[in-house]
Amino acid sequence: MNEPNYFNDAPILSPDDDRFGIDPFAQALSRSIREIRSPIGATIALNGKWGSGKSSAINLIRHHLAADVKAGKLEIIDFKCWWFRGQEALTLAFLQELNATLRKSLSKKAKKLIPQLGKILLQAGPVIGPAINVATGGPWGSMALGSMNFAKRFFPEGKSVEILFHQLSKALEEQDKRFLVLIDDIDRLMPDEAVLVFRLVKSVGRLPNLIYLLAFDRELAEKAVKEKYPSEGPHFLEKIIQACFELPNPPRDDLNRAALSQIETLCGSPKDHNQLRRFMNIFYDAVSPYLNIPRDITRLSNAMAISWPPVAGEVDVADYVALEMMRLSEPKLYNFVRSNKDRVCGVRSTYANSEDPEKEIQSFLDLVPEQRREHAKATLIRLFPRFENVSYGSDFPVRWEAQRLVCAEKHFDTYFRMSIGDETLSMDEINEFIERCGDGAYVKQAFLEARSSVRKNGKSKVPLLFDEVNTHASRVEKHKFESLISAIFEIADDIDRDEDREGGGFSFGDNYLRIHWLIRRLTFDRCDLSERSRIFLSACQNAHVGWLVDFVNSSVADYFPREDGEPEPPEKCLVEKESLAELKTLAIKAIETAAGNGELLSHPKLAFILFRWREFADDDSAGVKTWANAQLADDVAIAQLAKAFTGESWSQSLGDRVSMRHTRAGVGGLETILDVGMFRERLEELESSNALDNPHKENVQTFLKAWREKESGKDF
Repeated sequence: MNEPNYFNDAPILSPDDDRFGIDPFAQALSRSIREIRSPIGATIALNGKWGSGKSSAINLIRHHLAADVKAGKLEIIDFKCWWFRGQEALTLAFLQELNATLRKSLSKKAKKLIPQLGKILLQAGPVIGPAINVATGGPWGSMALGSMNFAKRFFPEGKSVEILFHQLSKALEEQDKRFLVLIDDIDRLMPDEAVLVFRLVKSVGRLPNLIYLLAFDRELAEKAVKEKYPSEGPHFLEKIIQACFELPNPPRDDLNRAALSQIETLCGSPKDHNQLRRFMNIFYDAVSPYLNIPRDITRLSNAMAISWPPVAGEVDVADYVALEMMRLSEPKLYNFVRSNKDRVCGVRSTYANSEDPEKEIQSFLDLVPEQRREHAKATLIRLFPRFENVSYGSDFPVRWEAQRLVCAEKHFDTYFRMSIGDETLSMDEINEFIERCGDGAYVKQAFLEARSSVRKNGKSKVPLLFDEVNTHASRVEKHKFESLISAIFEIADDIDRDEDREGGGFSFGDNYLRIHWLIRRLTFDRCDLSERSRIFLSACQNAHVGWLVDFVNSSVADYFPREDGEPEPPEKCLVEKESLAELKTLAIKAIETAAGNGELLSHPKLAFILFRWREFADDDSAGVKTWANAQLADDVAIAQLAKAFTGESWSQSLGDRVSMRHTRAGVGGLETILDVGMFRERLEELESSNALDNPHKENVQTFLKAWREKESGKDF
């Protein structure tokens, strides 16, 4: 595979390098130049847009005329007009190039004719700069004098223009060779300078055996002429140019193949048939329509050479290439997409009053010129399925996340900032975890490191790791389930952070819930109920107390739902019904151990654990009550119990744009686990004393205030 020529916009030199069908055109034009009869300043124009391959065509013409040059039938004068700035510099350089080539073939007397003509022309115009650097390789080298002074020394006093021109014409007419003057990139010049080049060709250039090949963008050239000669317009060029040829547009297929080759070299090939199909669909809708000339490919390749390495492997190649093409060709649309993540990611709402996809997409299309809106629309629909008039199931966003598509909200920003942010993990990290998830020690270390890595939003990377493993669960080999799940169960309490809860009044998930999602995603489709029971019972043997209680509670609820709910069918149960007794025994043992070593009192799920303790003991509250009532003798313990039974609720009134947080006292059913009267008496005693320091005293005061509000009916 050839290396891509990043940043290389150099024209080709040989037909072997021609990828866009320029050479047949160059051969035909070379033949025409060779067969022109008795040329007298014959001028041929090669028109093409900037970047369309004009310079490559000139190089190929030069290649096909090489045999004539070698045989002495042709001399080529290559005038690089864009090397010079200012009218005098251009005039002087043009004459010097002409003189440097023609004088080799002229007689000693005729050699002086061009310098004499030049003197008159230069003296007729204004002096624009004090210094001229003639970088032509001629015998005079670099000139540091003003053009007028140089003209006086270089061009001796002489005859009139008419006589000199007649003598030079006669000398050239006697030559048995021709002279081809190549002038490329005229459209790089300032308007005044471009017009000057055309004037020089028209005046000085009308000489026998002299042929000009001018390459420029006709639209730009006519605009330059119009600025200088408003009444002339295109007629000015028609008086100078005898034959005009449009550089043929490269075949669309050639452009596509060249672009695909560059993309493959830089980004690699799609891994499977489905990826290839999706890539080609996006390429032909979102990239190919914007590839019109070779320079379009160069621009895209150069952009990708900079932006791809930081995100390689972290984004979908098809989406990435399409967005790079949008950035280069439709910058307004690109910036609008970048600023409207919430309007392009995910799936369309299915509510009856949700906006029609045609209306949703129109605000984006209004930023694109009308002639390109169909291309832009096809691009947006390919990249962002919510613009399709199709309803996608809930499993699609999970697939999009696994593929790291731009329509997945968690990966969207990676496409626009040339790096992955702290709201996602790199594919290297994910791949390593999937590969090593059968190693329990590695799994525990990975999650504990994720817990210590706090992002700018205050959350750790634990939710990210759970989300990614959940997304890529199908890649986890079945024989690794038990080791992976057991390791997570062992550290579940250590990696549970309040800050990782999905925030505020709309809180719906913590890391416990993420564990539930993961174990179900792993096992429910690939293990039967018996297999799940064995895996989970094994994992529960060393599980942390808080998580163990949560898991056992969910397992029991599958068969004995609260509030008259329906039991789950066996295929949706965590464990077999016969396993519940063993699980309850494990949970009670873990609770009693935590109660005995002091761990239970400081556990963030204390209230939940205490109520489950009573339930798992088949409503025998002796154990939990004995322990809880014993804590009432300790001031700090009472404050910790007060904190455990203090909760939050959120309310939103009609017309409010935000929810308000309220503190609640969770005293419902409290009598089943402790002596409520004694608890209230001790709380009020501590409230009015100075026995506690903050924050313990504040916890007592907050809980009592909420309890009193509940009693007065002010509880929310």
